[in-house]
Amino acid sequence: MIHSNFNLKELNTFGLDCNAKTLIDINNQDDLSLINHDTLSQKNVILGGGSNVVFVNNSFDGTVICIKNKGINIVEQDEDYVILESFAGEVWNDFVIFCSKNNWWGVENLSAVPGNVGAVAVQNIGAYGAELKDCFLDCLTYNPITKEWKTYTNEECKFDYRYSIFKYQKELEIIWKVRFKLSKKQKINISYSALKDCIERENIRITSPLQICELVTKIRNSKLPDPKILGNAGSFFKNPIINEEHFNSIKEVYPNIPSYPAKNGVKLAAGWLIEECGWKGKRVGNVGMHEKQALVMVNYGNAKGKEIVSLANEIINSIKDKFNIELETEVHIIN
Repeated sequence: MIHSNFNLKELNTFGLDCNAKTLIDINNQDDLSLINHDTLSQKNVILGGGSNVVFVNNSFDGTVICIKNKGINIVEQDEDYVILESFAGEVWNDFVIFCSKNNWWGVENLSAVPGNVGAVAVQNIGAYGAELKDCFLDCLTYNPITKEWKTYTNEECKFDYRYSIFKYQKELEIIWKVRFKLSKKQKINISYSALKDCIERENIRITSPLQICELVTKIRNSKLPDPKILGNAGSFFKNPIINEEHFNSIKEVYPNIPSYPAKNGVKLAAGWLIEECGWKGKRVGNVGMHEKQALVMVNYGNAKGKEIVSLANEIINSIKDKFNIELETEVHIIN
């Protein structure tokens, strides 16, 4: 279905009022024919669950393609593994719960991450010691301009920290479905300290992925605001990666700075940096950084996209001034 002048407030977790010139609902493969030169604009956005976007203005003079296709299928399996195929419009957490209840290991640490299956592949989501790329097999895409279908392997997606080739794509490619390879054999991942501490504190014996799924959900819910109550897009900034020399100079001044080894240097906790600059729990107009999690920006009611971007820029500048670190946004800023 095609809509004109469509309000996107219910389609983004920040709850921002923004009217799109055109919105196209894609529920099945037949609906893809609705995307053509007549319905596309100079600016086009593919929208899944709307959990990682900020619409800057009150109106978007372009076309929003809303992917809502559903379905989860077993492609093949043996004694050790199962290969699953999920359509991109499936809610990610529903997929995680489905897998966990079937005793398939691999996605349970990524429970309660908002968004849809297609979007989490774009972002290469990561949480509680796991990343999407660890169980991602391949994805099928559709280009509405060329009408071509294409399969991308894990390697071809060039996954990196919160990155895939689809994040800043130059051509319009819709992720249609994703295949995952999960283990039927027990593969417990409790490398993340908060998860490990919880298991030890409560003396839990892990025997199923559903236990991990439920524990991660419990921990996340205790720290993060519910978007239905307080609009937000989860982690607003990426954790920065700096070189060893830069890190050592900061550590001399801040010996307790949390850090993690990274491929190209040292990864720092953006939330810690933000808190050190005094932003945790601070409110500016209708927006602010959450009182329990400095990395999460929240909409206290009737916020405008420009307010969110303005506060983000203030925080970026303060981190630059104090630590000489360039924070990058994790959310997709749409003008």
